[in-house]
Amino acid sequence: MRVLFCQPSSAKPAISGPERQTVQIARALQTRGHEVTIGVILVQSYEDVHSTTLAQHAGQYGIPAVPLYLPEKYNLRRSVCRFAKLVEDLKPDVVCTAGYKADILAAWYGQVPSVAVIRGWTAKDVKVRFFEWLDKHTLRWHAGVVVVSPLQRAEVASLKVPLERIFYIPNTIDLSAFAEAYSQRHLRTLLGLAYSPSVIGYVGRLSVEKGGRFLLDAMPSVLQQLKDVLLLMVGEGDQRLVLQAQAQMLGIQEAVLFWGERADARQIIGALDLLVLPSLTEGLPNVILEAFAYKTPVVATAVGGVPELVKDGETGWLVPPRDPQALAQAIVDALSHPEEARRRAENAYRHLLQHFTVEKQVDAWEQALHAAVENWKRKGRR
Repeated sequence: MRVLFCQPSSAKPAISGPERQTVQIARALQTRGHEVTIGVILVQSYEDVHSTTLAQHAGQYGIPAVPLYLPEKYNLRRSVCRFAKLVEDLKPDVVCTAGYKADILAAWYGQVPSVAVIRGWTAKDVKVRFFEWLDKHTLRWHAGVVVVSPLQRAEVASLKVPLERIFYIPNTIDLSAFAEAYSQRHLRTLLGLAYSPSVIGYVGRLSVEKGGRFLLDAMPSVLQQLKDVLLLMVGEGDQRLVLQAQAQMLGIQEAVLFWGERADARQIIGALDLLVLPSLTEGLPNVILEAFAYKTPVVATAVGGVPELVKDGETGWLVPPRDPQALAQAIVDALSHPEEARRRAENAYRHLLQHFTVEKQVDAWEQALHAAVENWKRKGRR
């Protein structure tokens, strides 16, 4: 089967979780004999597809990447024409799209079976909310929709997508591709620390829906109860300056380090005493899977597919979103009881091996692709 994956990317310091998942799935399909190409959406004509993190990562596994230039960002007709040209050139049996741009183009084009991959909607601003609204209301035009959590499956079903077109395929982790974690000593050396604090970390976009402000609000309580705790914020986003100002206002700036986007984020996760994910919305977070793989204890909020991973009292600490007090207490509990934290991290690792393997993921993807093509043959575009 000829498969075209299509999603945005850019030249940046580190590959994103959705990009890594696409390459992982493409690689697994390729090893099973499928012909896979990745179409990279670019919005500037001067951008080089081979400088994007998605194309570079794909190239490591011999997966070809081609550009899809969309300089007329808000001209749907012209963008669909450019998408059509790519499809006509490559002649895929099925197109898999990730992100609202690619989803909408494939839905409007409608001349090839398409599978929309839904990893979550952020609603972070007016423009994004509009395009996510359009994405949601064209999902029923696709031959299949892949979701990464049961909650998403219910939401997609509520958008009039027939149940037989919805496929639950959670994100997974390829442990064979993992680099060795940094030691805690090496991490502290990289940070230039002359002392040995407990290092808790947030790794991800610095954007509103990720809930960073609630983690900062929790820190004064954590620092009152425990000495020598450092919060490491790894990532970039439009909320960085806001969060830095918040840390200053709370008087905790000495205990919070904004470290930017890092290509070695995974190795950093492996060296943390605790990973904290305070999100307000999620699909199935790659960062938690990565923490599980490194046996790093996790505190996270009960949103989206997170409860599929973090079982409170078993594989981590699960707290309500938007609740700094509960977040602070969970952080203190985890750092104050290292043996319990290790027990939950070991359980999390076993949970990962049992339920979130690449083999299970690619099996489900093959079934979804074949089903989508059959759906298309039977019913056509709509």
